[in-house]
Amino acid sequence: MPNVELASTAAAAPQSKGAEAAPQAKATRPAAEVAPAPKISIKEVALSVAAAKNASVDQLDRSAKEVKEAIDSLNSAMARAPTTLQFSVDSASKRFVVQVTDSSTGEVILKFPGDAVLRVAQNIESMKGVLFDEVL
Repeated sequence: MPNVELASTAAAAPQSKGAEAAPQAKATRPAAEVAPAPKISIKEVALSVAAAKNASVDQLDRSAKEVKEAIDSLNSAMARAPTTLQFSVDSASKRFVVQVTDSSTGEVILKFPGDAVLRVAQNIESMKGVLFDEVL
């Protein structure tokens, strides 16, 4: 490994009239070595990305199943209670929806989020390709 000499540039402190100037100190340090770039083929990168994508898709599928099971469990628990609450996921906006209905008439008393909010969310979702060039 080659050595590189570096001269110190520190200024010497002022000295009295008769004193001699101190010589500058020299330090040696090994030159930095550049490590070779790892050699990875495009095929290896593609396989790695495909495996990560498949793992993500599998995790999303498992999560969607767990959410559906939780919604079914909540709906069945609420069916036994005197109140009528219904839990669901809006298919267009992919948002959770809670609906309170009158058990005798079937009239919707409260829906959260409301239909207007769900429509706005759906419209925003449909504008993604128009407003943004790429998905983050």
